Amino acid sequence: MSDNPLITICIPHWQAEEFMKPCLRSIRKHSAKYNLEVIVVDNGSKDDSLDYLKSLCWIKIIERPEEAPENWPTNVFTAWDCGLEAASGDYYITMHSDVFIKADDWLDPFLKTIESDENIVATGSSKLEICHPIYALQKKFFGGFLKRLKLLIPGKRPKIDRNSGRYPRDYCAMYETAFLKKHDIRFATEGHISGGHQVALQIWEHGGETRIFPVREMDRVLAHIAHGTSAITDRIKLRRKQKQNQVVKKKTDLFNRKWIQDLIEDSSLDE
Repeated sequence: MSDNPLITICIPHWQAEEFMKPCLRSIRKHSAKYNLEVIVVDNGSKDDSLDYLKSLCWIKIIERPEEAPENWPTNVFTAWDCGLEAASGDYYITMHSDVFIKADDWLDPFLKTIESDENIVATGSSKLEICHPIYALQKKFFGGFLKRLKLLIPGKRPKIDRNSGRYPRDYCAMYETAFLKKHDIRFATEGHISGGHQVALQIWEHGGETRIFPVREMDRVLAHIAHGTSAITDRIKLRRKQKQNQVVKKKTDLFNRKWIQDLIEDSSLDE
């Protein structure tokens, strides 16, 4: 791989200008040291957000007017497949529109990990959840206790995911582009909607390896709302009201921070 590899970032989008402005501007602001190609795949936006994207000369737009919010979240994964077909980069990054970069070296943890071993073809981190150490211990203890309790209840045997923690979550994950294309690896697979996990299974099947770096390192370089689109539109809602309220609160808290406000107000980053 070259000393300055081309990195393609692909972001699915649907009527999320409120997120896309600070998201794209944060990439623009903090990526001077990197060689980037940014692709936005629009899933049928019908509002002014598409006009905003078209005004940016430094991104590529793939328009899919036939898509609709009723196709969510499957069209998120098919968008990444479309972006992969158009990608020119040595590496391919999947990103959500509710991810915001906050450090000038944000891609260094990805590059350091994926280039540490020739067999590693995917990297990133787990869910961006930073818990207090005491809470984390409590959660681990009571979670383990409940699993053991379920073993005693007929028909309640818990399903064990032995791959948990082994694959990068797709809100911001890096892949070796050539490997994905060579083996025709897809983010959207029939019968599944879990992009990152399904991609990892395909990578392992073809002899590649995945490796994650610590969540705290990811938290240092970016912020992620998670399910953020549900906080800015009535067309996409989460099933649990409590979770919906948590997302709205997280979005409100984050957007009140000065560094996000600075991104929202700095239109020079669009040029």
